[in-house]
Amino acid sequence: MSALGHLFYTIVFVVLSLFIIPVSFLKILFSKDSPHKERWGIYPQNLLQKGRQGRTIWFHAASVGEVMVALTLMREMKEVYSSHRFVITATTPQGRARAAQDDVVDAALLAPFDIPWIVRRAVKRIRPSFLLVTETELWPNLLRGVKQKGIPIVLFNGRISRGSYRFYHPLRLFFRGVLKNFDALCLKSTIDKERMVNLGAIPQSIHVTGDIKFHHLSTLAEVEKKRLKQELRLPLNAPVVIAGSTHEGEEGMVLQIFKELQADFPRLLLVLAPRHLQRIPRVEKILRSQGVRWIKRTMIREERRPEEVILLDTIGELTALYGLGTAIFVGGSFGRVGGHNILEVLAQGKGVIFGPHVETIRDVAQLVVEYGAGMQVKTPDELKGAFKKLIVDFSLRAQMGKKGRAFLQEQQGALERTMKIMEGIYQG
Repeated sequence: MSALGHLFYTIVFVVLSLFIIPVSFLKILFSKDSPHKERWGIYPQNLLQKGRQGRTIWFHAASVGEVMVALTLMREMKEVYSSHRFVITATTPQGRARAAQDDVVDAALLAPFDIPWIVRRAVKRIRPSFLLVTETELWPNLLRGVKQKGIPIVLFNGRISRGSYRFYHPLRLFFRGVLKNFDALCLKSTIDKERMVNLGAIPQSIHVTGDIKFHHLSTLAEVEKKRLKQELRLPLNAPVVIAGSTHEGEEGMVLQIFKELQADFPRLLLVLAPRHLQRIPRVEKILRSQGVRWIKRTMIREERRPEEVILLDTIGELTALYGLGTAIFVGGSFGRVGGHNILEVLAQGKGVIFGPHVETIRDVAQLVVEYGAGMQVKTPDELKGAFKKLIVDFSLRAQMGKKGRAFLQEQQGALERTMKIMEGIYQG
């Protein structure tokens, strides 16, 4: 990409960020320990010194879902590059928080603003010898700043959704230069390969490796299920409906369905898990307006047990909770978000329900339905019917769970293929 193109992009980025950047700056001024300093490439000295040994491998991800994929690859790379330190940046605070919980991570940071002088500061402080970028995190100045240092860059678990492709295609002359920064593009599918080539990627740099999300998705052992069930004080044999990764409009819809289902299933429990924890106050307001008895996950005690609804206000427990569900709906699929990870449900031996809008996971969603491991519904009435069907039919639940695990087993191998590409590019 030309210097003029980068200048134009940077100007547009700054203009579009005129609200976000001042807010970040104010948070720094009024909060001594605010992580928003990291947006400016200002990192705590003790954090960057932690585990300082050998060379540094830098992972970059968007939010929690992408961070989980990055951690899977990171653990595998730790076996090969044991003397390296591992730094991960995330676009969202939720992603950063999840990464910081993992022992394999030496430093978890917020991603720097994609402005040249901030990127230069970040690169100088992190001092990477290898940059690994997840899925569709195509930040032009970040990629250019790293590449100018002669540092190899690989995109892994890469994808270009239909919506992203439509956005990028008119700008393909610009993104052609962005994609040339990558030494290799490890993509999920042949569809993603076709789209990347059309956007200007070098065909020889592309490898269809599959989806790492299929690799060793954590399955909750029976003893762990029992422990979690006891910790949540769930009534014995009570059916549990879970609505995970929900967005605006979905909580109200699910709550209305839940109240209708209570007529047939008076012991029914509902777990509501908003995608973004900053929406918890908003969901609390919805719960109050619906007149149901509810409790936040962090407030459950022996003397305060759930009666109707549990509001999940923790990070990192949703996947485990799926293992306790009777009927499970994954949100982001009734609005225009495009869906979220449905594979985590399958890994727990459960069937999954999702709505009509699954643009970001279209290929996986179609396969899951074809295998008989999932149901796609189009309306709230259909969602209610799917919940009811799974609650009453144990054999259907067992059959969907079995098919889901068989489906995941057939999709294994993406991690091994990705690692082979990494080792061919980076000797360490």
